[in-house]
Amino acid sequence: MCFNAGKCEALSITRKTKPFNYTYEVDGQRIQKSSNHKYLGVTITNQLDWKAHVQNVTASARSTLGVLRRNLSSCPSQVKSRAYQALVRPNLEYASAAWNPYVKQQVNALEAVQRQAARFVYNNYERQASVTQMLQRLEWDSLATRRLLNQNTMFFKIHHGLVNIPFPSTVLPSVRQGRACNIYSYQAIQPRVNTYRYSFFVRTIPVWNRLPSPVVSSLTVRHFQALALPLLRDMATTPTHQSL
Repeated sequence: MCFNAGKCEALSITRKTKPFNYTYEVDGQRIQKSSNHKYLGVTITNQLDWKAHVQNVTASARSTLGVLRRNLSSCPSQVKSRAYQALVRPNLEYASAAWNPYVKQQVNALEAVQRQAARFVYNNYERQASVTQMLQRLEWDSLATRRLLNQNTMFFKIHHGLVNIPFPSTVLPSVRQGRACNIYSYQAIQPRVNTYRYSFFVRTIPVWNRLPSPVVSSLTVRHFQALALPLLRDMATTPTHQSL
């Protein structure tokens, strides 16, 4: 396999205050260093935060929403709603089980796009208009709720062997079943840094454990989502985000 050094970048991820500085070369050509890189559609940074990724996906979603505004302004609300759900919202949710942000500003930036979409659907841009009521009429769940559902859906698939992703050695079944836990509960992981605290498995296990046994024992993914979504709506309203 041949590598094009001009298209390669070196991304170093470390928590050291004085990281080891090493120069990489391919065929005698030095590899340029980068603080972030997009991999399979997800922007990964050397700090393992999601600020750059959220900025990228919101910019892309706003651009697409702008195209819809210019071309569908005279269409019925149902058409506009379908267009948003088909062309804009997927940009805001792609692979969100992996990058679900925990910083309040980033969460709000994503929700702001959906709020703009609600105004677009009803063609109502008045400052006094209630966007919350528009969202309720459209029956759109918040993007935070949908990301929480995506996380637990992926955990459901891993648990039941529906995807070829194994649990890491740190994910262990609960030894004791508490009253608030289901039959498939797992031991909570105690992290020390936010990067790990808000990672997929560490963040998902406490929510998964709170789901009732009939939910986590669902026979299909769709059945699981239908039962879990009403419960996750309440959990998503819990203020767990940080302001930075």
